[in-house]
Order: sequence, then C-alpha cells, then structure tokens
Amino acid sequence: MINTSNKSIQIAGGGIAGLTVALQLKKSNFNPIVYEKETEVGGGRDGDYEGLENWIFSKPVPDFFNDFGINFNRLTTFPINQFVVHSQNSKPFTIYNKHPFFYMVSRGKKSNDLDFQLFQQCKTHGVQFEFGKKAPDSCQIIATGTTRAAAFIQGTNFETMLPNQVHLLLGKRFAPKGYAYLIILNGRGTLATAFKKSNNLKSDSFKNSMNYFNSMGLKIPPGKPFGGRGSFSLPIGPMQPPYKIGEAGGFQDYLFGFGIRMSMMSGQAAGLSIMGKKRESKKIIRALNQKRRLSFLNRIIYEQLSDERMVGFVKKLSEKTNPLSILGDAYSWNFKNILRWINLGQQYEVRPT
Repeated sequence: MINTSNKSIQIAGGGIAGLTVALQLKKSNFNPIVYEKETEVGGGRDGDYEGLENWIFSKPVPDFFNDFGINFNRLTTFPINQFVVHSQNSKPFTIYNKHPFFYMVSRGKKSNDLDFQLFQQCKTHGVQFEFGKKAPDSCQIIATGTTRAAAFIQGTNFETMLPNQVHLLLGKRFAPKGYAYLIILNGRGTLATAFKKSNNLKSDSFKNSMNYFNSMGLKIPPGKPFGGRGSFSLPIGPMQPPYKIGEAGGFQDYLFGFGIRMSMMSGQAAGLSIMGKKRESKKIIRALNQKRRLSFLNRIIYEQLSDERMVGFVKKLSEKTNPLSILGDAYSWNFKNILRWINLGQQYEVRPT
C-alpha cells in the first residue's frame, strides 16, 4: 500500500499517461515527480501524427480533455471529418461524417506537439521533472511504455507542399494484419505502416506503401524515419501499486493502436486510487477493461478478413449517413459482443496477466 502522508508521488515516464496523472495529482495537492529518461518530454518522438479517436468513448474529445483539467483550446489539434480509403485491387473511396472521426495531433518536443503542450500545462501548475535520469525502483506509478512486442510500426515524417489530407491503406501487401496511413497537415506529413509481428514483409510493407502513394501522385519526399512497437497483453483485475498505466499496463486500442484516451484514463484511475477514491478508480478500470476486450475482439475479427472482405466492410461504412455511430457500436458492451468475447476472447495472442 502506498503511503501518501507526505504527498510525494514518483512517476516513471513522461509520456501521455504519466503527464496526465502528474497534472491530476498536482491539482489535488500532491507533489508528483516525473522521471523521464530522455532529456526532454517528447524527446523520443519527431512530430509523427496520431489520432484522438471519437468512437470508442461517447464523450467528444474536447469535453474529454477539459474534464481532465487539460485546456483543450491550448492544444494544437486538427478535426478530421473525412479520409480516403485505398487498397491494391479497388478504386479509392472517401468516408465522410458530419462530426469528426478523430482529432489529429503531432507527437514530440516541438511547440505544436501534444507531448510538449501537456508538459507546459504540467509546468504551469508546478509539476517537478527529473530529466535524463533512470527512474528509481521506488516509483509508485509506472508509465514507461511496453516491454513486449507483438506489433510494429514503421514510418517517416516529412515536409511537403501537398494540401491537407488523410489516407488509409489496407491489404496484406502494405500492412499484414494491420493498416498503413498517410497524414498531411499544414505542410507536415506522416507515412506509416502498422503490422503484426512477422518473419518477413517487415521492411517490404513500408516500401510497398510508399511506392503505392507515389504511384497515386502523392509524392513522399525523403524524411526522418521512425519506428515503434506494441504489445497485446491484457492485465485483468484491480489496479494495484505500483500502478502500471498507459502501455506499461496494456491500456491501448488493440485494433487501431493509438489509444491516447485509454492511456489518459488509466492515469486518472491511478491518481484516484492514490487519493483514496477507490470506487471511482474501479469504475474507470472496469470501463477500460470492457473497451480493451472489445478492441481485442475487433482485432480478432479484423485479422480473419481477407483483403477483399476488409475493403468491402469499410466501403459499407462509406455508404452510411453516420459511419461514426457504426464504429461506436463496435465498442459497445452489448449482449452480442459479450457472447463474441466469451467464444473468441481467449483464443489468440492476448493473455490475462
């Protein structure tokens, strides 16, 4: 059990989850200390774009951030209401929704990056940071990222004169059991492929994706490469000290991967538990576990689709007047999805730990 009598809380990791819980604890009169191995927050990123999804949770992204005490209006975000879907054997088509599918943010240490802007809000409230140091073993909160790899991402960040646009590229040639994407906003672009662990195709997937977009007239100039990895661990049970949050605790979306909102909520749950608000913390963890089970279930279904069926399913979304609601239904803990989880949930890579 954590002794909170002196109000000092050590946090290992200055990513999204670590920053969220640090700000929460500081506003509740605790003294959080964030240990970040890099020399600055966001130092391990280089401006690659990620999405704050608007379909897993019912609360809109701006309200979600404001409820966390984070001023959404001070963040640089790009609402995305439409994107173009591509595959090797079909013509591109556009999916549109009246309300944004997601808000794009860039990740890194520059002034327009989400990590830096959350760091600035933490500093404004007096959160203490220790940079370039190994976190002590006594840290009460672990927010250091994943240690096991079952999926990978390979990409490049670049500058371009192309107009703002977002593209999704599907198919085993471009991203085995995953997806590739091209995001261009305000002269900066990210091309990446996210794919399951494989003995081959790792380098070819990214090259094939780049060649495809080049052939479509979307020329990708030389840029700065980046890479990452993700795990498929699904810890089940109450949140206990030391609290593992963000990717360290498996709080992510197993299908589309970004999972920023899940990371933030896991940090919130840890903070509430430290503050003695156990009931509120358990409620959040229960909701997160439901969403993670559903995201894994959606991944199982997604991986079983052929390229043709995958594109066919997405094309049906483009024909709906409110495709965002269809995506939201896939993350609803209803009777149908509960039965699917019972039948399929223990058959694949995710294992309770």
